[in-house]
Amino acid sequence: MKFHLPQFQPGDRVKAKVAEIQNNGFMIVEFQGDLIRVQNQTQRCFQAGQDIALVVTRIQPYTFRLAEGQGRFDISI
Repeated sequence: MKFHLPQFQPGDRVKAKVAEIQNNGFMIVEFQGDLIRVQNQTQRCFQAGQDIALVVTRIQPYTFRLAEGQGRFDISI
């Protein structure tokens, strides 16, 4: 796996696919061929294979929220 994320700016929309759900509040999402571990800080339950749309809210560290809701995901690389 390559270890490089694109340069995001706050407000950018990102499409990802849930690859794996972990039982500790984390999940693995696939983004442009890379697997990224994220923490689900929402009350929503996701399923493997589900497409999700995220909006970049911060770049240091990268933080995302669901595009259609108020929840947040924090990237943990």
